[in-house]
Amino acid sequence: MSDDAQLQRDPPSVGLGLQGGGSHGAFTWGVLDRLLDEVQERRLRFAAISGASAGAMNAALCATGLAIGGPAAAKAKLRKFWEDLSRQGFLSGNRFFYGEPGFFGFNIDWSPIAITLEAMGLIVSPYTNPFYTDPLGPLLQSSFSEADLAALNSDKAAPTFVSAVNVGTNERTIFTQPYLTRDTLRASACLPTEFRSVRIGREFYWDGGYMGNPALNPLVDITKDLLLVLVNPFYRRDVPPITSRAILDRLNEITFNASVVLEVNAIEAVNRALEQAVKEGARPEAMRYKPVRFHAIRDDKFMATLGFVSKNSTSWTLIETLFREGWRTADEWLERNYHKLERESSVDAHQDLIGPVLKGLRADR
Repeated sequence: MSDDAQLQRDPPSVGLGLQGGGSHGAFTWGVLDRLLDEVQERRLRFAAISGASAGAMNAALCATGLAIGGPAAAKAKLRKFWEDLSRQGFLSGNRFFYGEPGFFGFNIDWSPIAITLEAMGLIVSPYTNPFYTDPLGPLLQSSFSEADLAALNSDKAAPTFVSAVNVGTNERTIFTQPYLTRDTLRASACLPTEFRSVRIGREFYWDGGYMGNPALNPLVDITKDLLLVLVNPFYRRDVPPITSRAILDRLNEITFNASVVLEVNAIEAVNRALEQAVKEGARPEAMRYKPVRFHAIRDDKFMATLGFVSKNSTSWTLIETLFREGWRTADEWLERNYHKLERESSVDAHQDLIGPVLKGLRADR
């Protein structure tokens, strides 16, 4: 296709689903940086973005940048946020608690200091800690000016969905325009063992990753191509975990993947029902619902080497490495799968995301 023809046609449109995972969200930053190159070349369009925790930060930064200045501005805002995060962590002494990469790489799960901090967390809560500070507040203040928030909540911005958990009602809450604020972003990233709950109105909120990591339903109403950026490994070959740290790591990964597995399962159930209806003679163009196509950018093998505790590290070496891995993974994904957008799924959701669960259920019978 010629360049002129490419410019005349509408680019493929995707709904981005961005997982949370603390500092591991820098992997998503790298993915977005590469995808924004395609947006700049008018080869891709972000129809909507959904995120939780670090994914919510990336989603809001990307949507804001696109609204105020296009892909270049989105790239700049994302880079500034992650650089500021690392710099703030350095100044606050994060390196003394979580260190820099050593002989065993980025996995610091067995660090004596990390283990001590985790043990202290069983006794001292954010409410009883006399030295408690909320580092997200100042970071978000510098990342989202009033003009930025106005742009994010304007008609120019892509629909953006930020999930959080209502502490009192156990409900998933999804914030979207025109109600996106610094507090809604803080709520989405509020790990209850690290931060005091965020009050919005009369309600208190915790990290959205527990019940919507990310929330997919809002995207389905806007586009039929869902592109998931996953930072919590779905698959591990080194199973079962046998040390206490490895067990906790895998438990956390499963916990933060559970909500997206359930949503993918529900969407796939509708897809299978639609497929069966067509086999029985229904006309696709007359059907109210349309099949959803799944795509996923991930590197389970690499992410599994990082451990869980490194999600708290603000080491620039770690963040920059995650950025590069995300960029590379997205570049390879585009090379293999770009032509499938708006045509077919590039990942078998039943086999690669929810299949093992269903196989296990059948095996138990």
